[in-house]
Amino acid sequence: MNAKRSDPLPTLRQACVVGLGNVLMGDDGFGPLVVEKFRCEYECGPNVEIVDLGTPGLDLAPYLYGKDLVVIVDAVAKDGKPGTVHTYCENDFLECGTRLRLTDHDPGLQESLAQLRLFDRGPSEVVVVGVLPESCAFGEGISAAVLAASSYAIDSIIQVLRERGLDCRKRLDPERPKLWWIVDETAISPWMHGDRTIM
Repeated sequence: MNAKRSDPLPTLRQACVVGLGNVLMGDDGFGPLVVEKFRCEYECGPNVEIVDLGTPGLDLAPYLYGKDLVVIVDAVAKDGKPGTVHTYCENDFLECGTRLRLTDHDPGLQESLAQLRLFDRGPSEVVVVGVLPESCAFGEGISAAVLAASSYAIDSIIQVLRERGLDCRKRLDPERPKLWWIVDETAISPWMHGDRTIM
């Protein structure tokens, strides 16, 4: 009697949550802020990588390579009220003129995607969680509006991951975020103590 062949186990989707931005350039530090807070408040399965890459240029490519989903968090250049958070798909950047805030981010992302897709190794889906900045001047720190918007951005990341069947759970014992560039820690103390209000 032949043994019945079982169906193969489904392959876990591979995802990466990436923070982009220069923490010394005001609201351009939004990506690193959000990704660090998300990492400390939530835990995901081993198939979800969470990284702050700063301003990587073409060094971004290895984090995009062969992924099913890449979620990029950054400030975006678009008209509107500072602190507004939008979720964009990749085509939004091609069709409506939205771009990542600083020129050293945008070419790195676009060129990395083009290079990887040339060899059929690009991510299946790219989602950008972006905030409209108030100021990206050197040494100004993150504005109150953009700091408050980080909660919306975290909720957006969670929604994107869960809608695609990826594991994302609130930590029972949140870690303290390493946000050395934020001078006024009283502004972020509610998040550090795990009582963040969902906006």
